[in-house]
Parts: sequence; C-alpha cells; structure tokens
Amino acid sequence: MANKPHEFPTFSPLDKEAIKGLLEKLTLYISGFVSNSGISDLATQDTILYDIFERIEKRRIYFHIFYNGCQMGELNEGALMCFWILKLMPFTSSKIPTSALNARIALCIFFNMLFYVARTRNKKVNSTRQIIDDLFYAFCYRDLSKEAIMAIAESIIY
Repeated sequence: MANKPHEFPTFSPLDKEAIKGLLEKLTLYISGFVSNSGISDLATQDTILYDIFERIEKRRIYFHIFYNGCQMGELNEGALMCFWILKLMPFTSSKIPTSALNARIALCIFFNMLFYVARTRNKKVNSTRQIIDDLFYAFCYRDLSKEAIMAIAESIIY
C-alpha cells in the first residue's frame, strides 16, 4: 500500500482516446445550448479544455485517495466541469461577453448533468425559473468553490 508521496505514480497526460471521449461528452452536454443560443461563432480554446479535462481527472484520483477508494461520480464531475469553465473561460464569441457566455454554458452543463443523474436515480430536479436565475447570477458574480457547486448539485436533486 502506498503511504508516502514517492510511492504514488505521477500523473501522466491524458491520451488521445480519453480526450476524444471527454470532448464528445462535453459536446453532448452543450449541444442544446449551441443550437438554441443563436451564437454562430462559438469558439473554444483547446489548450484550456485539455487543462480542464486533466484537472477533473486529477480530482478523480484525489477522490480515490482521500475518500478510501470512492469514485467521484457524475454529479461531482459535472460540478468540477462547471467550476473550471467559470474559472478558465474556454469559450468565446463575438456576440456575448466571455464571462456571460461561459456562465451560460456552465449552467447548461450543470442542468444537463443534473437531469441525467436524476434519471439514473429515479428522482427529479428542482429547476424553477428562480433557481436557474439565481444560479446563473451566482455563476457570474459569486466566488463559488468546487465543493459549493458540488453541494448545490446534490441539493437540487430530490
């Protein structure tokens, strides 16, 4: 059993197949936003997306180590994706300010992830207009931690 830092392997960059799978998942989560937003010039900064993917994978390892082999789960993965999109802002467009665009995309990912997890748990999502508006405001103007977004995600499913 590894107990000392030098006994753990170092993190290696994600391979092309892993990145391809994560890009497909992200594309699926934001496809509705892209088709309904009217934004025709949505651009992504690939190096930032790859950085986000690696940060999420590193957090998956963190969960395994610090939570005695527990998996991170879809809710936490989606919350982390939202957090890093809000912090690193990989999406741009000439039609909308970058911070608002990334907040909208993060919100879209957040609720798509919530509905997916709720379906798998045979539960519902509390998605009133007020909650959506409050969360969008928080994504734009509040300093939310990774853990806060994870807790919000868990609390919206009932």
